[in-house]
Amino acid sequence: MSDPKNEREEEEQPAAKEEDLMTEKPADKEKEELIKVNNSNLVELKNACDDYIQKYFTTKAEFIQNHKHTDFKLIIGYLSCAFALFGGYYGQITPFNESKKVTLIYTVFLGEKNTPDIKERLTIHTNTKKYSDIYNITFEFHGSNSSSKIINSNHKISKSFGNWFDVNGLMSTEIFERELANGLEAVRSGKLHIQ
Repeated sequence: MSDPKNEREEEEQPAAKEEDLMTEKPADKEKEELIKVNNSNLVELKNACDDYIQKYFTTKAEFIQNHKHTDFKLIIGYLSCAFALFGGYYGQITPFNESKKVTLIYTVFLGEKNTPDIKERLTIHTNTKKYSDIYNITFEFHGSNSSSKIINSNHKISKSFGNWFDVNGLMSTEIFERELANGLEAVRSGKLHIQ
């Protein structure tokens, strides 16, 4: 014969576990997720860095992202589908080897930061070359303050992805953030600097 006291305790335990799950600590949700990529794939490495640049400047550097560029990229994406259709047809009548490669500089972030005393605009371009692990970040800064001092400056960082990713493909966001913060400070100071 079973003891009614033990049965009540067993019924109460699952309810307590459900309560623990519902009252998850907010710190667990706020923990920054790890960024892991295939470190032998340059496209994944570049995309991870590009995405983190946007996240850093909108959250930690407090810039407001201008989405006109994103909308423009969507329009270009749709147009590229139309060109792909045309390219498929054109590929039937023209040999593929006659086409030329075109490398474009990619704008990753375009943002503004306005306070009563200061107006800032920041544009960041990134690029990599085929078969190269060097990631180039170009900062373009335009700023003015209430005393009409205008700063227009550029800063370039060119480093290997290996500086920010370990052998397992995990991104060291702390080191990458430090690079971005140093780049921002360099362009804000108005000194031309290539790193």
